[in-house]
Amino acid sequence: MTTAPSLHLLLPEFQSFLVLVSRIGGIVAAFPMLGGRTVPAQIKIALVVMLGVALSPLIRLPPLSRDAIEMTAGLASELLIGLMIGLAVRLLFGALEVAGDLLGTQIGFGAVQLLDPMTSQQSSLLSEYFRIIASLVFLSVNAHMVVVAAIVSSYDAIPPFGARLSSALGEEVLQLAQHMFLVALKLSSPVLVATILINVLLAMLGRAVAQINVFVLSFPLTITGGLLVLGLALPFTVSLFEQEFTGLHDTIERLLRALGHG
Repeated sequence: MTTAPSLHLLLPEFQSFLVLVSRIGGIVAAFPMLGGRTVPAQIKIALVVMLGVALSPLIRLPPLSRDAIEMTAGLASELLIGLMIGLAVRLLFGALEVAGDLLGTQIGFGAVQLLDPMTSQQSSLLSEYFRIIASLVFLSVNAHMVVVAAIVSSYDAIPPFGARLSSALGEEVLQLAQHMFLVALKLSSPVLVATILINVLLAMLGRAVAQINVFVLSFPLTITGGLLVLGLALPFTVSLFEQEFTGLHDTIERLLRALGHG
């Protein structure tokens, strides 16, 4: 006789917690440092549950529907919200891959490929270089706490089951993709300028001294010059990462507004 009333009282609490962990689970699934195959599923599930338990006192959810179909559709929308928050971070890290592939081709590392343990795919050497630096900067500026704070603030922008797809959301995602290529260009611009200057100087040298094999000489000079400029540009690279991760909160807010007012 006491089991049914207990279940009647616990069911709303369980539904609210399920809604909370669905939004958190979407973030973890899209997060670049956690979404890879190197992180076991058990750890991801444990992290989602721990974050749900820690944030549940801070988030007050309204009464939810008990209809199974509406509940399922609502959980899918909650997962979409989490994926959009994680997408903002993933696209920033995607800029590192674009910059690394571009520089690897320019300075002669295009044939050097490494196995990325996070995605189980081939990636360039310089992409891994940028990824390691970006991960360290991401943690040093507490950008991961920005993502956690975005979970709490997301319920102010989008109530449970309140996500809506719209053209504004598509425009925001398109702007994020454009910004990804802009960041990649900023990261690669010092080395690109240096390689262009090296190639121009080699072309002038080849015209002045016909006996020099410019093609063979270009490989060590391009690699040496590119790596030297890459090392000298490290403070600029770190500063750019800090700037982008600091503005991550505004990016997430724009996505949430577009997703909530569709």
